Amino acid sequence: MSYEYFLFKRFLLPGKKSNFVSFITFISIAGIAIGVSVIIISVSVLNGFEQEITKKAVSVSSHIQVTTFRPGGFEDYQAVIDQITNPEEKLGIVSAHPFAQREAVIKFKDNTDGIILKGVRSSDDIFSSQRKIVKGSGDISIVDSGFSSIVIGNKLANKMNISIGSKVFIIATIGLPSTSNPPSVKPFKVIGFYESNLKEYDDVLLYCDLAAAQKLFGMGNNVTGIELMLNDINNIKEATVKIRHILGYPFYPRSVFQIYRGLFTWVELQKKPIPLVLGLIVIVAAFNVIAFLLMIVLEKTETIGILKSMGSTNRDIIKIFFYQGLFVSIIGIIIGNVLGYGLCLLELEYNFIKLPDIYYMTHVPIVINWNLGIIITALTLVLSLIVTIIPSYLASKLNPVTSLRFK
Repeated sequence: MSYEYFLFKRFLLPGKKSNFVSFITFISIAGIAIGVSVIIISVSVLNGFEQEITKKAVSVSSHIQVTTFRPGGFEDYQAVIDQITNPEEKLGIVSAHPFAQREAVIKFKDNTDGIILKGVRSSDDIFSSQRKIVKGSGDISIVDSGFSSIVIGNKLANKMNISIGSKVFIIATIGLPSTSNPPSVKPFKVIGFYESNLKEYDDVLLYCDLAAAQKLFGMGNNVTGIELMLNDINNIKEATVKIRHILGYPFYPRSVFQIYRGLFTWVELQKKPIPLVLGLIVIVAAFNVIAFLLMIVLEKTETIGILKSMGSTNRDIIKIFFYQGLFVSIIGIIIGNVLGYGLCLLELEYNFIKLPDIYYMTHVPIVINWNLGIIITALTLVLSLIVTIIPSYLASKLNPVTSLRFK
């Protein structure tokens, strides 16, 4: 064992006479640990918010929505689907379904409310773990004595006191209402309640069979648009651009990030100041290492003078204090990782932090990115080691005579 390593241990664990050195060692380790853990938790929470909101937005829409500038929609939707799902285009589309969607009014007994009615093909599986049926059935193909089936949001059902099997009326206008152009009215039978965890949308978005919506809105065989799901959401921007190029005017493809720009802008707004704030946290933690080593230098000035008078070189002195900075940095980073990832895992398991409804979720979402954790660890370690050079270099430049006279 080299004598530099031996002295590093002696300086780090100085015994009962130097409790102050032990205290600042603890403070330096704690500073780095807290800095690293805060970064890990913050990044995990922000990633969780982004992923959860993306899932919820997709649950009421899709990855990409293709609409048209024509007010009446478009008719030959199957040709459009065949064109963009062509394997040669390599867009990664796993499903495509047409829909007819417009604003309308729902009436049940004496209660009325504004809604958005969305007609989809009964063969398309639109209900999933994110947009799930919580009561009744989601089979909108059922027609009962002239009543088409409709699925409504659980929140709307509670607000209007609607139950499974209730008969409701949907009122839609085609053009400008007048005595010669009365509103279109169609009865529906409620067969199921759904939830998407986006309560603002559950309150207004209703689902029925595509043919029933087309008839109510007087659209004939036209549809409002086509919803597409991709096998990889990371390709959504590229796929949207390609679809726009393939279809051209008057078609208008938009990604879920464009449709729900407000939601994702909110997430981006939260993420923008994070690099600056977290960078400052790491810098403060790194300066803790500088303060720690400078205190050690002041505490051991006389010892440094003795070592240099006995033949220790500047390089030997730098090694001693560099080892101490390395030790404090590694221990702090390890504790920070354990603390940060430990709290994230506990939140994932027990969901002990609850959120109000304005966040579109009931608990704090966590997405652990281990690769990002490795990057944070490496950057913190590199920065900490860089700052250890300053006090180590200052210690090596102490004059032996002055050091021996230092009290």
